[in-house]
Amino acid sequence: MATTSRQAFQEEADKNAWPPAISDFLQPAPVAPNSRGQVASNPYDCMTLTCLCPYFRGNIGAGNQCILPDGQILKMSYRKEYRMLTDDERNRWHYALAELKRSGEYDQLSMQHQVVGSGSGAHSGPGFLPWHREYLKRFEIALRLIDPTVAIPYWDTVMDNYLQDPRDSIMFSPIFAGETDFFGNVVTGPFAYWSTLEGRNAILRNLGQEGALFTENNLLQVISQTNIEYVMAYTAPLMGCPFPINFFALEYAHSNVHLWIGGHMKPPESSSNDPIFFMHHAFVDFVWELWREARQPRLSNMYTDQLYRYAPRASCTAAMPTCGSPYLFCDTRGSPHCVSKVKINGLCAGYEGLDACFDGVCIRGTCVPGPTPANALTVIFHVSNGQLMGSVAVIPANFCKKIAVRLVDFAVHRKPPTVDEICR
Repeated sequence: MATTSRQAFQEEADKNAWPPAISDFLQPAPVAPNSRGQVASNPYDCMTLTCLCPYFRGNIGAGNQCILPDGQILKMSYRKEYRMLTDDERNRWHYALAELKRSGEYDQLSMQHQVVGSGSGAHSGPGFLPWHREYLKRFEIALRLIDPTVAIPYWDTVMDNYLQDPRDSIMFSPIFAGETDFFGNVVTGPFAYWSTLEGRNAILRNLGQEGALFTENNLLQVISQTNIEYVMAYTAPLMGCPFPINFFALEYAHSNVHLWIGGHMKPPESSSNDPIFFMHHAFVDFVWELWREARQPRLSNMYTDQLYRYAPRASCTAAMPTCGSPYLFCDTRGSPHCVSKVKINGLCAGYEGLDACFDGVCIRGTCVPGPTPANALTVIFHVSNGQLMGSVAVIPANFCKKIAVRLVDFAVHRKPPTVDEICR
């Protein structure tokens, strides 16, 4: 696209009154003339929804929108964090994956990554990010041909990395990516006993033995980078390569997550056997997109202008200590941030009094079954200019043994109470 094309097209899009049946946010931008992927001999080569429409047995209607056989409009994919999906969205994601696996198309697509697992431009260089972006696009199209409402969720591993032991995350439970047996075989959840390209009867994982999950600092190192060669970097440079090694490059941090999962995810040739691969790479693509939006606004945006967009990462504040998901909780200690909930019997030391355990409570550093503690909204009174004033503070229900607001004492003190005063 031309240097100013995206701005011009967005201005044109803003002038249009899109039908109320579709959110403006998921309405594709106008397509530049002669852009690739407007017509294709197979759905995987498409770069627009109008190109995809006939493969979904749809018809182009008003506003150049694709009307599906059930009357719904084919929208751009909206990639949310895995734990931010509604139960229905998560079930649809799992069902579409199962159908893709049953049909054999999952393995066909997985083989494409197996082929480029070593000795190709898809890894260890500037081709890593764009190659995997196209690969995810094709995988997502395959899923949407099964269920047009499905989008690849991303897995924000930063939220798991806050935990004492990320292996205890709700991520690795039957509700989400499943659990392993003593030998590392995935035996519960939606991917239990999936056959692999190598002929095994279960996906293999070896969590937490090496590598590391993403940290906020990893993301900051990428998003704040101003040199493109440090983002789309040569991570296995040969002798004489003129570009210096940047160990903060996104591909390095991404590889550490592969190592942390272990098993099939460790070697590039076998990593796509595990559906976690696609959720992990969706997050990598999201981080790259955040950098592109901040640093490279003049380049082509066909993927995120036409086919998919990302939902914001989960966040919370002291005033609103909720992350918008029953599978996440807000750690209000220090700077508030969202953390993955811990499954029953998992370690939760330091989170006592917070809603850290899924369907349980944190007692003596372990999640045990029990009622989930709720955050208490406590009105704290103080005197200002002779008037008794109230303000709301969020205090975890189990933060202190007794929460009692004694108006007379606070009025006498003529200052906001301390935690010691509240809890005494």
